[in-house]
Order: sequence, then structure tokens, then C-alpha cells
Amino acid sequence: MRFRASAAVLAVTSMLGLVQPAVASGLISTSNAVMVSLKEIESQGQLAKDLAAGGYTHILLSSVAATRENPHPELNPSLVNQPNEPARTGWNGTAVKDGETYQIYVSYDR
Repeated sequence: MRFRASAAVLAVTSMLGLVQPAVASGLISTSNAVMVSLKEIESQGQLAKDLAAGGYTHILLSSVAATRENPHPELNPSLVNQPNEPARTGWNGTAVKDGETYQIYVSYDR
């Protein structure tokens, strides 16, 4: 009998815990971003040189855009360091500056 009573109390306590509102503390983080504005189409190799000249390191530019199925193509070695690929409008990869990781975005002024 004692086991059943303890189990019932534990079950009720667990159920009450499920009714509590969700807390998003620590689940949402911000991301640093840098927008590079270009006048003409530039290769990712040139974009990497420009970023390095601006003090960025660990530059990982991806040859494909991020998707739901592949949210971090910059982590796939076969998709980065292709200097002849053109820099795309929008997200192109990541780079580090002063210990912070930045998302690299490109826009073209035409």
C-alpha cells in the first residue's frame, strides 16, 4: 500500500510539473552578423581576402546556401574553400573576429 501511495504522489507531482509554463531562459541566443556590400560580382576567394584584410580569421565560405536540411554547410569540408565560386546574395558563411563568430551576408549594389 505504501508503494502505491508513493507512486500516486509522484505521478501527481510529475503531472503538475508538466502544467507549468515553459521557460525559454538560455534557449535563445543572438548571432553576430556582418553585411558586405559589393558593387560587382565577386568570387568567394576575393571576399575571403577582403574579410581577412578587415581582421577576420577562420573564414568559412560555403559554395551552397544554408537550408533546413543543411543548416550549416560551412561545416562540410567539401562545400568550403572554393575560391572561384561567386559570392551569393545573402548568407555566405562564417568568420571569426575578436573571438566572436560572425555570419557573413553579401548584398550587391546595382
